[in-house]
Amino acid sequence: MTSNLIMGLTISLMTMTSMEVSSQLPATHRAEHEFSFDGCNFKFIDSYNGRKTVASYFAIINPKAHQLFETQIQFSCNSATPKTYLDSASIKLVNGVWSLDLSEEDPRPPSPHTTLYLLHGKGWQGAGSTQDDTDGDEDRRTQTFGFCIPHNAYALCGMAQHVGYLNHLDESVLPQVINLLESIEFIDSPAAPVSSAPAR
Repeated sequence: MTSNLIMGLTISLMTMTSMEVSSQLPATHRAEHEFSFDGCNFKFIDSYNGRKTVASYFAIINPKAHQLFETQIQFSCNSATPKTYLDSASIKLVNGVWSLDLSEEDPRPPSPHTTLYLLHGKGWQGAGSTQDDTDGDEDRRTQTFGFCIPHNAYALCGMAQHVGYLNHLDESVLPQVINLLESIEFIDSPAAPVSSAPAR
């Protein structure tokens, strides 16, 4: 891990291999979920008995947490552009290298302990970053994880809401979320693509 002081922020870069992450997973029943919406067609392995909607996944990943919480991953599918990466995860891709994007146009500027994570899956590479709550009751502040995975002309992005309480990061489920994301496999020929947009 390397740390740099940039604009008063401590920015950390961390890469985690699938072996490092999977070693923290419980031995549970595994299921496969398939998604097809807005041009993104993919599936992943679920070890946490979660539930899904058209473009979301919900699970209580750590049932033994001191403060029990449910993690939601809200997926989106958009054109693979710098704006998509910035808006979704405060990251950028330049000459095949991912890094944090400190642009003033970022709707969610990096927090003091924002961390970049490199993601690797079957035939793809992506990245994500954590964000810490900075407002509200300190005991209720949480950490989130935004990510993007380019695939052809699209980018599968998303936000994992609530991967851990800041006061109990030893119970964070970020390693498990990363392991789940790295099991994503893109499907070239979906059976019935649908839209993630709400019905009107």
